Amino acid sequence: MLISDSDLKNNALKAEKASHIVIKDKLEPKRNLKVAVFDQRKCRTRPHRHDGYLELVLLLQTSGRHFIDGHDIKVNTPCMLIIRKDNVHHWELNTPVDGYVILVKKQFFDISLDFELSYLLEQLYGINTIPLDDSSVLAGMVSILEQEGDRICQEGLMKAILAKLVTYTKSKTIGHGSSKHLYLRFCELINSGQPIHNHVAHYAALLHTSPQNLNAACKKASEQTASQLLASYIIKEGKRLLYYTNKTIAEIAYDLGFTDKSNFTKYFKRFVGVGPKAYRDAKLDG
Repeated sequence: MLISDSDLKNNALKAEKASHIVIKDKLEPKRNLKVAVFDQRKCRTRPHRHDGYLELVLLLQTSGRHFIDGHDIKVNTPCMLIIRKDNVHHWELNTPVDGYVILVKKQFFDISLDFELSYLLEQLYGINTIPLDDSSVLAGMVSILEQEGDRICQEGLMKAILAKLVTYTKSKTIGHGSSKHLYLRFCELINSGQPIHNHVAHYAALLHTSPQNLNAACKKASEQTASQLLASYIIKEGKRLLYYTNKTIAEIAYDLGFTDKSNFTKYFKRFVGVGPKAYRDAKLDG
């Protein structure tokens, strides 16, 4: 009895589903960022997910299909593919492939003092493919990032790349649930430059929702509650003020919504491990 091509394909699919999902880790343990020209040996991959890192794939010239979380997407270049750590994906691309692959660990964003870096990334929430009218600017920035070894410069380049991608999503009808969903609106509020309030209820009221709904929306979008996101912003802003200004710790505490210096010191030490004075002294001495 002859077996058709479709039967072979179905059998292969069943075999893939029966086995475990492969988890790939292409980053060295102490490395938070890696940029490389697309490897021609990896034009066809098997379903897998990534071990704690984000993958951005800039495809300048190729054709084929990208399969991600059950969606079969035709690849039209130039475009940027966005694969998050919880996505299961694989692709079938035709050679030659002209492009770049950027791998970024969560820690790259966590240790940055620039809160907007994470905010830009989360504006791309729910998007897995961004078509590009003109890829020359992005390709140039990614090419520079590939050669750059300084962390501060890497952050600046990543911020520029993400900002450019966000402009493409705003100029096209690319949906990600709701562009005005609670999570993004919350991020806009705490990143607006207005005096910070260390109370989720304050922002929930501004967004005409409950703290519980706001926490749930943030958890779904970013795997962090509104309280955790607010704490992250306060700590990063505190670090910036300690490092880049000569404000007293009491002044910084007031700027960040604390009633007194001691409350801020306890709060800062709980998240950073050392108090604000010790952090400032270590940074200035280093």
